[in-house]
Amino acid sequence: MAFLEFSWLAYYIAIFGFFFVFVISYAVLSKTKILGDNNFIDLLVSFILAIVFITFSPGVEYVSAIIPWFSILIISMFFLLVIVGFSQKEVDKFMKPWITWVFIGILIIIFLIAAIKVFNPVLAPYLPGSSGSGGDSDLLRYKNFFYSERFLGAALLLIIAAITSWVLVKGKK
Repeated sequence: MAFLEFSWLAYYIAIFGFFFVFVISYAVLSKTKILGDNNFIDLLVSFILAIVFITFSPGVEYVSAIIPWFSILIISMFFLLVIVGFSQKEVDKFMKPWITWVFIGILIIIFLIAAIKVFNPVLAPYLPGSSGSGGDSDLLRYKNFFYSERFLGAALLLIIAAITSWVLVKGKK
């Protein structure tokens, strides 16, 4: 049995990443109309965003780690909808909002795992529990402050106070 060899596509991952970022940013800009109805402005800004994103090498790694999982998730959702479409008369009865949120949650988890995998060497000195070697001394000082018991205790007290205040004010209405 002969297998197809696609390893040569790895040479073009930067180009695929460029097109992916360009298309996604153009779609978001043209759909939201943040920059107005001018398509030229949307194309220009999308092109600039894609160039900036591609020149940042961890960005290319991040996109190359996300695209296969994103494709798998979209194909899985398509097959799920096809199966439901064949088994029921109306897909709207099955496609509840919580199913969409589950797929979005899975996609966010995939994005976070890919980001941790790609950016771990850069962020490792600043994470809690690390030895602190290899990082900028000023940033390490901030890290030690934000992960200190005093700061975390104060933050917890503020969160509890905010929730309590919200519950009390909501209860009076």
